[in-house]
Amino acid sequence: MSVDAILAETTPRAMRIALMEGDRLVSLHVDRPGKGHRRDDVFAGRITRVVPGLNAAFVDLGEGVTGFLRAKEADVEGSGAGIAKLVQEGGKVTVAIKTDGHDEKGPVLTRKFKDPDGVIAATGVRAQPPRLISRAEQMLVHLAGLWPQARVVADSPADLVALRRIEREGAVTLHQGMEALFEGAGVEDQLEEALVPEVRLPSGSVLRFEPTRTLTAIDVDSAGASESVADAVAINLEAVPVLAHQIRLRNLGGLIVIDFLKMQDVAAGKRLMASLSDHLAGDPVETALDGPSRFGLVEIARQRTGPTLAQATGTPVVAATERLIRRLRQESRTQGGAALEIRASPEVAAAFQSDDGGASIARWLGRRLDLIAEPRRSHDGFDIMAAL
Repeated sequence: MSVDAILAETTPRAMRIALMEGDRLVSLHVDRPGKGHRRDDVFAGRITRVVPGLNAAFVDLGEGVTGFLRAKEADVEGSGAGIAKLVQEGGKVTVAIKTDGHDEKGPVLTRKFKDPDGVIAATGVRAQPPRLISRAEQMLVHLAGLWPQARVVADSPADLVALRRIEREGAVTLHQGMEALFEGAGVEDQLEEALVPEVRLPSGSVLRFEPTRTLTAIDVDSAGASESVADAVAINLEAVPVLAHQIRLRNLGGLIVIDFLKMQDVAAGKRLMASLSDHLAGDPVETALDGPSRFGLVEIARQRTGPTLAQATGTPVVAATERLIRRLRQESRTQGGAALEIRASPEVAAAFQSDDGGASIARWLGRRLDLIAEPRRSHDGFDIMAAL
């Protein structure tokens, strides 16, 4: 995967970071203060349970968080020992978060992390667990370091300060203009497509994404396209690059089962798998392929790397509240007056006021905000106008 540009939009509630390949969105990361990115944070943890059957242990990190430590991530010497020989229940262990938690699952942990001068390890020895002992760098700085040649565009001057302290080839610039950064770059439209269950292909065929707790099913439906044998092969091959892109963009992990149109020709199946393998080769996340079965099913095992795009975007109320905040910024640039009146659903109004009654957002905008909750409104049906 190549990244040409990194776009960062920031509000008091969330920073959204889009990785772009030309005009195409390839990945979105969301960092919410106190709730988002924890990868590479290091903790002095306490082993609460060793489970030989899983060859793993559970680690109390404090803050109400329990992480999962596999034997291969606990084995810093590469001895190949089982988990019961590597850690003991009740013992202390210094671990970093390898993968952020998602749903009800805690983060995946590792004892293998960068500590060139040994300061973190020494702090871990002295610390009384559970305790955070080293905070990871800001997500935007981390991503900018991974893609040093990509240009970075941010809409908040504060986000540029840390970026200008690191050496990188790509330019770092502040977004100018009235139009929102993501809107102008076409990111919002691409996100909308990636959050709906169906994607239509040029032939008229449709990809349907059906996530469950245990796997993600993807159906290739010929829909309005012809279902002749020749067209089945063509439609399947047409679907491959879109599937590879959507799997990466949606950050689907675990088992993914794709129901391709049935093909009679064995050679066509091999061609399909070769094409899918080629298009997944640029995915930075580890994947494995199997198939097609005699029923046309292809299985992809893709490593989980945190929340899916839908999970990162948040619940419908959270997503709507964050859209409202972004709209407020746009409206404050075009509407005069000292105050703005907001009419929103009770659920969105409550989420808007959840942290500090909306005071931080008012300070950010430099406006007084008058919020009115209206029970019959939908979550996305908010109105913003100049207050009288």
